[in-house]
Amino acid sequence: MNAVVGRVVTRITMPVLIAALTVAATAAVLAGPGPLPLAGGLLLGFVLPGLALTEILFRHRTLSAVERTVLAPALSLAVLVVSGLLLYVAGARLDRLSWTLAAAGVTLLAVTVTAAPPRFWRGPDDDEPDLAEDPAEAPVGAAARIAVGAQDAPTELIPVIRDGDPPPVPKKKRPAPRPVPPGPFAPRSPEQRLEIRLVLRQLLPMVLVLAVLAGAGYLSYVSSHESYDVTVTSLSAAPPGPVTAAGVHSVEVTAGGLVEDEGPYTLRVTDSVGTQLVERVVEVDGDGVWSAVLSLPADERIQVGLFRAGDVVAYRSLVVAPVQ
Repeated sequence: MNAVVGRVVTRITMPVLIAALTVAATAAVLAGPGPLPLAGGLLLGFVLPGLALTEILFRHRTLSAVERTVLAPALSLAVLVVSGLLLYVAGARLDRLSWTLAAAGVTLLAVTVTAAPPRFWRGPDDDEPDLAEDPAEAPVGAAARIAVGAQDAPTELIPVIRDGDPPPVPKKKRPAPRPVPPGPFAPRSPEQRLEIRLVLRQLLPMVLVLAVLAGAGYLSYVSSHESYDVTVTSLSAAPPGPVTAAGVHSVEVTAGGLVEDEGPYTLRVTDSVGTQLVERVVEVDGDGVWSAVLSLPADERIQVGLFRAGDVVAYRSLVVAPVQ
């Protein structure tokens, strides 16, 4: 009785403790002052999800302290990886709020499943309790069934030989049937089924790890490919031409990588004291390249700036040095 009560109390106390720590850690990360967000983040990132999942995945095993110590951070990191991939696929923003809610949600869900009564885990064939080896240790109903089973056992007849009776004629033993090797479609024995279950149970974590790594690699490739295919806006100038008698020279200015959604662009040319000399509206054509030849003073430091629609500060700029 005490053992049963102890198991029930442990089953209830551990989920409640994990749930309370999860709520406290979530509040500390989202609204805690000072070092509390760091402490709550470490608990949600390396401890609490793994503890909750350990109670579910290994509920039929007695784990040592070393196993629990290793499983807690490993499963917690797995939760972070999988939840991060799902958030990325869903298009959610990966920030403090999303990471915290993902880790806390998985932990609380696992705690809820852990706190379920034992009948929740039983299948249709496990409704009856197992019979104990010792009838005295079995439940009352089980002991009664053992007694009834003993009474219903078949009776074995033992022949009685009296003095003067002829000796019994021994029966000829039939040759044992030759064992027939099982065919490819023969039913598997319980030992074979148990062996297959063990192999599948050992391979399942490896398959899950490979699936997570494959998903992470695919998403990394897609994101890197999308980030690589980015249009870069440039502003450049060719070497100035010869200085004319009026003290000016021609400079060819080219803007490339222009995006139509960011236009119309504006090109402004100012001298060394900030006086605006030239202002032109740059129209974006099909290939996103614009070029023009400007006549600029040769004895001044000239600054050329390219502005997007609505920009106050130049998006791209270059300086034309004065001729010595």
